[in-house]
Amino acid sequence: MYNSTFNKEGNLQAFISNLEDSGFIVQEGQLNYVDILKLASEGLVPSCFGNNANAPYAVLTLPPAPNQDPTVGQEPPIGYQSNNPANYPANINLILPGATFKLRPDEAIVLIGQTPPPAYYFSFRSYLGLVENKPGKDYSDAITTGNDVTGYYHMIFASLGDTLSNWGIWTENTPQGTAGYPFDSSTIVISSADQRINQQVRNALSSAGYDWGIMNDDNIPMNLVNMGLEKGKDTFLFVMRAQLWAQQDVGDAYIHNVEKYFKALRITPKRPIPIHNPWPVPIREIRETDKTEFRIVPNVVHDYNHLRNEIIKRYGSPDFDHVDLDTNIWIIDGYEGILQDVNVYGDDTDALYLKTDNFQLTTDDDFVIVYGINHEQTGKATFCQNSFYGAELWNGVAGSFHTVEFPNSAVEFFPQGYQNAKFYYAFKMARKADGDRVVVIPYSTGNSKGSAYGVDNNEEAYIGFRLYQDKETKVGPALYDVIWDNAILFTKKKGQRRNKRIVKEYEQDRSSHIYIKVGGTVTVI
Repeated sequence: MYNSTFNKEGNLQAFISNLEDSGFIVQEGQLNYVDILKLASEGLVPSCFGNNANAPYAVLTLPPAPNQDPTVGQEPPIGYQSNNPANYPANINLILPGATFKLRPDEAIVLIGQTPPPAYYFSFRSYLGLVENKPGKDYSDAITTGNDVTGYYHMIFASLGDTLSNWGIWTENTPQGTAGYPFDSSTIVISSADQRINQQVRNALSSAGYDWGIMNDDNIPMNLVNMGLEKGKDTFLFVMRAQLWAQQDVGDAYIHNVEKYFKALRITPKRPIPIHNPWPVPIREIRETDKTEFRIVPNVVHDYNHLRNEIIKRYGSPDFDHVDLDTNIWIIDGYEGILQDVNVYGDDTDALYLKTDNFQLTTDDDFVIVYGINHEQTGKATFCQNSFYGAELWNGVAGSFHTVEFPNSAVEFFPQGYQNAKFYYAFKMARKADGDRVVVIPYSTGNSKGSAYGVDNNEEAYIGFRLYQDKETKVGPALYDVIWDNAILFTKKKGQRRNKRIVKEYEQDRSSHIYIKVGGTVTVI
């Protein structure tokens, strides 16, 4: 039960008074649970941003800065004068009012509250959100918004550094990041771009009685972004996420009411302060180790091929065609996304992201078998999650934390007592729960929750793979330290199928069926 964490280690009002006495304006924001599938179903967002199915998110919403116009759904800032011609343009309104916000380089954001209850994972991180369109560049395939007043923007959604996660966050139970129990514990997160502003905030917190051993920095590296309130300046987001609650009802009660567990403050100097000591681009945690799964897993080539062949024997029949779906990199690193000017959909440095080719389920009998290395068993991940996505909205509609939910799921495909079977997993994604280890794929049409909660037949889809936190490095595993996950699509035969699009790639199967790959989508004809 929530127990007023805001004042547990000090006095919130004293902190605010200290800042105001030092020449700062303090405004209250809010940390909000977000059901992105609901928002997409209602047409309020253009994408689900590759949401992790069955994993909740919360985003920070902030009031406008002083002398900034409010956007639709926002209250005006402190001291606002609507007729002031010097007012800055409103923030871009995406996800929720105030969720994509501009920041002056001399501002800070402070969250004071209580960490989530026990879960496999939680984290906090600021992101570069929307950035101004570059002259002469085609953004027709990007998520774009804006107007002549605010400027024209496209989504980047790139992480600005490593996360503050349950591995290492400073809390009352884990002071200065010492080992311990980081859940249900008091913590403070300070997000800033300037070290001097950060120190002023820390001094005000300490004077109010807060313990510096629970204060965490979420730094914004200024030379990677374009800060300010003017037209065309960058916008930011702040995201909290959690994965796999130890007790589902307890976790749901926390995340659905997360605004009660955190106080969020926007801190702005009354007079602009020159920036002399910006945070540098941080040294990132190294992902690579000298232990790859090719070394860890014995006889891996033979056993991997054996597992694939046994899956085809088990699920293949004269009534079904099958095709191996290629796996490749899904989401690149946030810094690379900033440089390449592409959307990286809220990347997390604690994860590695892979995905299959796009494909379609064409009948209710079609299904996918997902299989691969149990990365938790090899130590290359603390847990893994595979989700089924619609390609249009990037909406994750069904998934499994398979290393936790389906332990020893590949044993049946190997000889009895085969010791290496523990290194593998396999499960089914289908329309029907026709056995054990099946993830049911919901439909979009007629879905009582909303259209974005499902994906219909004959719509583009893919499987996304997430590998969280190498047990040695405590961040996402390196791309080539792991053996990539795989999937096989089984489709019910319905006679000859025609594809009128131009065939860019094709390969002849051993049977008479031709598998055509167009733009990353696999179709059987």
